[in-house]
Amino acid sequence: MMEQAKHLPLAFFKIKPNFQILETSDKTKQQFLYGDSLLTVLDESNHQKVKQHIHPDIHEVELEVIMKTKDNPLAVFMLFVKWEDNEGFILCQNKERQVDKVAGQLQQLRNRLAETDFALLESKEELETAMKQINLLSAPFIALTPNAALIPLFGTLNEMKLVAMESSILPRLYDSDYQLLLFDFTSIGEITKEGLDKMLQFFEVVRLLGQEVIICGLNPDHARAINKQTCIPESITTFNLQDAIRNYVFS
Repeated sequence: MMEQAKHLPLAFFKIKPNFQILETSDKTKQQFLYGDSLLTVLDESNHQKVKQHIHPDIHEVELEVIMKTKDNPLAVFMLFVKWEDNEGFILCQNKERQVDKVAGQLQQLRNRLAETDFALLESKEELETAMKQINLLSAPFIALTPNAALIPLFGTLNEMKLVAMESSILPRLYDSDYQLLLFDFTSIGEITKEGLDKMLQFFEVVRLLGQEVIICGLNPDHARAINKQTCIPESITTFNLQDAIRNYVFS
């Protein structure tokens, strides 16, 4: 077992019920500076949480914690814990990689939009169909967790785009477990008056369905345009995308 654990691709700890470390993987040594106890690699604010959930009475558990790596003293990890013969086996997955994965998906969507060539559209019907498809593509629904989703917005925020977004997203929210929706404005260009009015109406419907709305990625031009026309409700919080994901999804 010692030899197998050594070569695991993820950080691994084998512990006693008192959190004394018995074995680790090579990946553990690369990522962490640790002492005799598992608690030495955990942020102090997570000690009580770990003591409540990681013990032999709970045979298997998945737990999100903040760990102190060599590169980051506040890194978010998911711990996969299993107990056998009064020994705990823990795999540690860095959740920062999930943020990177989402960023990669957003870049792919931006590339697909950039490659759209309107010169190939020869008729009004084809143009209308393409515009509907582009509007749907401009507000994709990306599930981050079973309870949270990201809707990145692209291009001009107008009424047509909001109508397409409603028809695509609202059916997914009825009778769903989603509690939090992050709307990312990082790739939005112009915000029209009609688009802004429709957006606020859409956010109100979302809140009536029971989901919380978080706005991310507003640049100064967006903020000035919005404040010139209306006020964002206080119940809608604005962050940059990375902070919103860390604070609301993976905290």
